Amino acid sequence: MLHTYQETRRRFFDHPAVRVEGAAARATRNLRTPEALTPELQIVLTLRGAFVYERGSSHSLLTANHALFIAAGDVSCDRFVDDQPLDYMLVTPHVGAVNAMLGDAAAAGLGKLARDTRVASAPPQLQRAASALWNQCLRECDDIDVEESVVELLTCIVHAAGMNTREQRTPAARLIGAAKELIGTAREPRSLTSIAAQLNVSPAYLTDLFRRYEGLSLARYQRRLRLSRALVELPDTEDIAALALELGFSSHAHFSTAFRVAYGESPSMYRKNLKARSVPRRHNATHAYVDPAAADCAAELSFRTRR
Repeated sequence: MLHTYQETRRRFFDHPAVRVEGAAARATRNLRTPEALTPELQIVLTLRGAFVYERGSSHSLLTANHALFIAAGDVSCDRFVDDQPLDYMLVTPHVGAVNAMLGDAAAAGLGKLARDTRVASAPPQLQRAASALWNQCLRECDDIDVEESVVELLTCIVHAAGMNTREQRTPAARLIGAAKELIGTAREPRSLTSIAAQLNVSPAYLTDLFRRYEGLSLARYQRRLRLSRALVELPDTEDIAALALELGFSSHAHFSTAFRVAYGESPSMYRKNLKARSVPRRHNATHAYVDPAAADCAAELSFRTRR
């Protein structure tokens, strides 16, 4: 059994307007990381797995269906809900400079986000943009492709920031949080009946409550989680039919239809387009904005183990 918290972190993109890092972590169930200070606005996007963000008495479950906006100056820790791999992306926009990349209106919106920590829904467009950037950077694409993907990701983040979620304080909201944790930590799809039974409520009540609080059905929420995992795994998958079954879809056709509805193209076309953009690089430099007057910005690869 794993008794340490292990994390590898890689800097994907470094620019005066924004820094993007990818991280892969693993730990024992319910392990908490030490408290840490976030000095500036940071957006956390989960690509695979789930964890709980704890800030004082506020606890928020994070999966690929959520975007976490951490305000500057927050002190928090993370709790691992299981021992499965956790992949996530850290986006740190430099509010004073991001207007050069996104425009004044978007920069002003990000400036407001820096004041309050909150969780927003991650729509399919944001999930796709995050997974595309993740896969590109792991394959070291050309700088201009990565820069375009970062701009697209930031645009999706700004749009997602306008999607408010309810405070997790009422009994009903806590019930929804428990349902989301059951779904987020399950290794295979859960039935509505089994989730409701574990929460000691009727399927009809849970269905109605979930839709009112999340703005989508429980089934669609669960399906989006499975599809977001497909975004990460498709580039390295040769057998799409096998992946479809592993993700809980009844067939390749069922999976392809759901994927096309969510992301506008088939799984095979998504994989083909992503691989076409992942051409070998002509040099070993990081994806970085290079200021000739400044020292070279090397990519950062760190490994941390906390006992």
